[in-house]
Amino acid sequence: ICQNGAETNEVKIMSLSFGARTTMRIGPNFSRQLPFASGNLRAFQTLSTPKTSSSDSSKNKSSHATPDIFGQWRMTNAIQSVPTVHFSSLSAIAANLSSSTSHSHLNSKQTTRSMTGSAPETHRDGKPTVDYVKKMPKTFASMSNEQILHFAELEIPEACRECIVRDVMAVDNVEYDEAMNVFEKIAKTNREGMTAAAAPFYLGFGIAVTAGIASIPLVFHLPTVDWFNENFVTSELPPKEDLETCLEVGAASWGWMEPVLGHISFFLLCMHFSRAQLQNLGIRPYFNWQKERRSRRLIEKYPKYDAEFLANYSKCDRLAELHEMGD
Repeated sequence: ICQNGAETNEVKIMSLSFGARTTMRIGPNFSRQLPFASGNLRAFQTLSTPKTSSSDSSKNKSSHATPDIFGQWRMTNAIQSVPTVHFSSLSAIAANLSSSTSHSHLNSKQTTRSMTGSAPETHRDGKPTVDYVKKMPKTFASMSNEQILHFAELEIPEACRECIVRDVMAVDNVEYDEAMNVFEKIAKTNREGMTAAAAPFYLGFGIAVTAGIASIPLVFHLPTVDWFNENFVTSELPPKEDLETCLEVGAASWGWMEPVLGHISFFLLCMHFSRAQLQNLGIRPYFNWQKERRSRRLIEKYPKYDAEFLANYSKCDRLAELHEMGD
């Protein structure tokens, strides 16, 4: 607790109750005022004073005057007044702090014993107990708020729904079933205009599938090749004896189909490469735009509920169809 310096009579006192260490210098007389702040002792800094000479000590002792042994105290925080506690000797300081330490240690042990005794056993031999697994939540409604928030950040639709339901319960002061009815209205509002937002994706999907299937007869099917040649190409075909198999038909049609298919392939290759770079940059122009637009509309429609919960649910909803959620 206390340690005397060799030349400056420095005494270091560890105050366990305040959780800080303060250093002060004392002279021959032990009857001093020890400053204690109502907060942390780090709020003060001490300026050391030179060691008192023997002549000065005797003079102070005879006159019963108390020298300024602490130097000047500087306040680093805005603390205006500091109460003082008087100790008659250095041994009283050490005894007081030692008693405080022993009481703190005893209280810590008692707290540890009480916590250990009251904690239920969750695992035995590295395996969960039956009582512990019976408490496992099996639905999102039975999960804690912290678990729901964690899964909502992972954009799990059921967790985003649960966040909105609990927010409705807190704002409207209603029970779970009534809040679920409000959520159904919110989900229906979020689906408005979803088909129009998904139209470009449906269109791109339809064009790609149609072009891929149509390319096969345009290259290998003789009647289709002949029709396409008469209407769009007007090229001379080989004699019929050279068009008896689908491979011979393909060789004949490849003269005008190669530029079209080759250029489309190169175009799609470039588009795919540019899309990959946009993904590396975290950019999805149209997809992100329509999600942000939908979430803003939902927040404006229900302003009294949490905007982040509404936005998370709106963004995790599917364009194609409403997500079938579990309990």
